[in-house]
Amino acid sequence: MGKGKHRIDWFVMEKIIHRDDIVEYRDFFTPEECKMLIDYYESTPEEWQETCFFNARVMDPNAPRHKIPHDIINKPYFDAMRDKLAAMSVEVFGKQVKNLSLSAHKWMPGAYAADHSDNSELDGRPNAWRENKFVTIIYLNDNYVGGKLYFRDHKLSIAPKAGTMVCFDVGINNVHGVTRIESGDRYTMLLSWDFADSVYPPEYFEEKEKEIMQTRIAQEKQREGWRLL
Repeated sequence: MGKGKHRIDWFVMEKIIHRDDIVEYRDFFTPEECKMLIDYYESTPEEWQETCFFNARVMDPNAPRHKIPHDIINKPYFDAMRDKLAAMSVEVFGKQVKNLSLSAHKWMPGAYAADHSDNSELDGRPNAWRENKFVTIIYLNDNYVGGKLYFRDHKLSIAPKAGTMVCFDVGINNVHGVTRIESGDRYTMLLSWDFADSVYPPEYFEEKEKEIMQTRIAQEKQREGWRLL
């Protein structure tokens, strides 16, 4: 593991290299900015939607803005954040990148994520999300118990402080999960990325749509089971 100071734009962050493809940047956001973002998301709690993880919720970051205008959190704000994260991702992976998605997440008591690879099955077979090469996760709070990010095969567990960004390859070489939330709510923002030069054949997208449909049906059955608990 290595440590050092890193400057991008006007930020100075502590950089912790756990592995070449698992890097932590502390102080990406200030405590004030973290609180502002949590308050922003909780201004419209009805926008939280169920996810494929038990007792976890997801939100489109644009959703609150449709109902409650915000003088700071707006499209230019999110665009600037993407640009900073893209530049940091290029530093980690040495390749130009493109953003696939941006979402806010709320993990409540009982929530957890079992061992998984985002772009493959655990036996290494590619799944419908094979474009997701890596993620950048921003942690907005740390006043909860549990909820550690762990990597099964590396004997690595991370409990990020509020304001930290963690960047890592989400493939089979970094099978990962989240330990059970024992108390409190865990707020994060997640951006998925692909490499800018990635090319996929047309039939890939046809197969992807079919696989996503099947996955969504299975996930809904899983959620129905959770509702009976």
